[in-house]
Amino acid sequence: MSTLSESYYRNYLVHGLPGESVRQIASLATEEGFIMNETIVKQGEKGSDLYIVLEGTVNIIVGGSDKLNEIGPGSVIGEIALIDDQPRSADAVAKTRVKVARIPAKELRNLMWEQKDVGFVMLANLSRVLCGRLRQASAMIDTLMDAAADPWAGQI
Repeated sequence: MSTLSESYYRNYLVHGLPGESVRQIASLATEEGFIMNETIVKQGEKGSDLYIVLEGTVNIIVGGSDKLNEIGPGSVIGEIALIDDQPRSADAVAKTRVKVARIPAKELRNLMWEQKDVGFVMLANLSRVLCGRLRQASAMIDTLMDAAADPWAGQI
């Protein structure tokens, strides 16, 4: 049995799953490499495959230039499109040399359907992370709204 990269086990998607389930999910993946500044996924494109960053650093960018986040090994790319099957919500661009595990959405969804206990854990993990991001975005919007309502706030 070959040893899987720790990043397969250290991503939030599989948190709480037994090793055998993680290995089964990993068996669906193909590993791909990207060079610095190469686009892994493009905002607006159709595609629902999921990526797990195994090595390197990736910038998550919206609107062509606004950097939302910088992620590394163990991070997941494409979870929103996996769930809603809509075009990609952001660019993912390699900041360094990057190795990812690409998991085809159709195969992953089939596994989640056939093994509902695994699917439940994965969806619960996705929900927790997406809810956290929504709360963070809501707080940021609230702060921006307050600043727009009172442009003199904090200035004396």
